[in-house]
Amino acid sequence: MDHLALPPTDVRLLSDADTAVDCLLDALGADRNPAPYKPVTANPKASSTDGKVRLADVSAVLRQEIGDTPVSFTSLPRGWPMKDWPFHQPLDYLGKDGGGGLGSGPGLTVGAALALKDSGRIVVGGLGDGDTTMGMGALWTAAHYRLPVLIFVNNNQSYYNDELHQEGMALERNRPVENKWIGQRAIDPAIDIAKLAEAQGWKGYGPIESTDQLAKALKAAIADVRAGKPALLDVRTVVGTERTLLEAGNDRAH
Repeated sequence: MDHLALPPTDVRLLSDADTAVDCLLDALGADRNPAPYKPVTANPKASSTDGKVRLADVSAVLRQEIGDTPVSFTSLPRGWPMKDWPFHQPLDYLGKDGGGGLGSGPGLTVGAALALKDSGRIVVGGLGDGDTTMGMGALWTAAHYRLPVLIFVNNNQSYYNDELHQEGMALERNRPVENKWIGQRAIDPAIDIAKLAEAQGWKGYGPIESTDQLAKALKAAIADVRAGKPALLDVRTVVGTERTLLEAGNDRAH
């Protein structure tokens, strides 16, 4: 896919990341002691004026409910308001698969929750609906090992990255853009991801279709996680948020 093009680089290091970082730290004379955790200082604000859920709403409510507890994000959807969640150390964001892998999000999130159990951190995976349904079986492992972990599903009921790609191809080839959704929308019937999670032994919330529902469900889900249980929120977000942010990024790049 075109979004996985390699970024330009000035220096190429033929080394694995750990070895390279060690050498760089030695060269810089850097302090290897990890910095103490700093709580997020940003104050995210909800963006919805129509009651429909957007990623900014999820960010704002999550910040309110988690408070100063350290968070380890295992994945975040495109369009997540990064400025509201500054990362102060490596465990704040563990990254995604990095290779455009499909269905990797649930497994990566559960694996991180296993590694960070009893660390005092809350592990949060912000996953897409396609990613979640493809890797749903991984959730059973979290239930089996009683792992406290939170997943919120950015459920726009579409493989939306492919919609964007097909839109670009339609424009390039002079084809109807309005057909970009064909073969990409998970509708008629809609998938009940919360019930799929419950079938794996999780506490499932949703489908969540309003900001009022979001506030109540996320409060309950955080309480579940603090009690040592895995919880998933199926959040029906507004389709198209990603496109708006992508276009803004492209405008800045050009």
